[in-house]
Amino acid sequence: MIDIHSKIMCPVCGGLVIMEHADKTNLCTYCASPILGTNQDRNCTNHPEILGTEVCHVCGNLICDKCTEKRVGDYAGKLLTIVNCSKDSCVAASEWARPLNEDYQRLTDMDWADRKDNIILRVTGIGAVVMMVFELVFILGMLYFQYFTSQGAIFPTMNLYPGIIVIILMVIGNTLAAVIMQMSLQVYVHERQLASGVSLLVMLIIEVAYLLWRGLYFNLLQLEDPRFLTILLVAFLFGTLLVFIGSLGAIYVGNKKRVQLNQARKQLNLQIRKGFKNSDISKLTKKVHQRDL
Repeated sequence: MIDIHSKIMCPVCGGLVIMEHADKTNLCTYCASPILGTNQDRNCTNHPEILGTEVCHVCGNLICDKCTEKRVGDYAGKLLTIVNCSKDSCVAASEWARPLNEDYQRLTDMDWADRKDNIILRVTGIGAVVMMVFELVFILGMLYFQYFTSQGAIFPTMNLYPGIIVIILMVIGNTLAAVIMQMSLQVYVHERQLASGVSLLVMLIIEVAYLLWRGLYFNLLQLEDPRFLTILLVAFLFGTLLVFIGSLGAIYVGNKKRVQLNQARKQLNLQIRKGFKNSDISKLTKKVHQRDL
């Protein structure tokens, strides 16, 4: 038995659920998943003789299959299923989402890709972080050679104050690494995965070419101590390899998803429709959280 006002872990996302109500549904503070109250009637609100199977995402009432209307909308690249009961107010609050086509949902079920998406996200993310750290160490090392050793004399200055060219070119390198980091976060989104994988691969090629050019431009092969260059190259190759593998994985999985969606639309003779705005999702989320106020 759960005490009133106790805190439990959400079984869906692991977030915090404050059990404020014993006789009605409580919501996860993160994903808004419904958790039944300890004394809440388990039967349908409209049909007391039938066991409830769903919870209305708007009013929080427990409802049976007869009272359930499911809709689907797009949120952050993932499909969000909305459940509402037959009350006019709940139907109106869910009208932003389109009615759920169960055949389409079955044909476009992408649960098979969840584990692959997580692996791709982690691989590209780790690789992007390594490249960011590499760029940071690179610029610090170059400034050290420029100002604290005699080897800074081999760096071109273009008639500017020593170190200015180093800073400018290294900032550009850090910017490229930051762009790669941002793109690596997009490989998890279904609708952007294929494009993100291709874009990430292109940016990776640009970053590698830019690094090679900087090495030649600053005459790094002439450094007296080769350990600095060796360590940097090993770190860069490690990060590059991870991002490269992740981008190829995103392209492969993203293309499979695209083919799956196209086949489902073709099989059901459906036209491609634009996704819903995130602002519409936000309105529903606010509605859900304000239900018990």
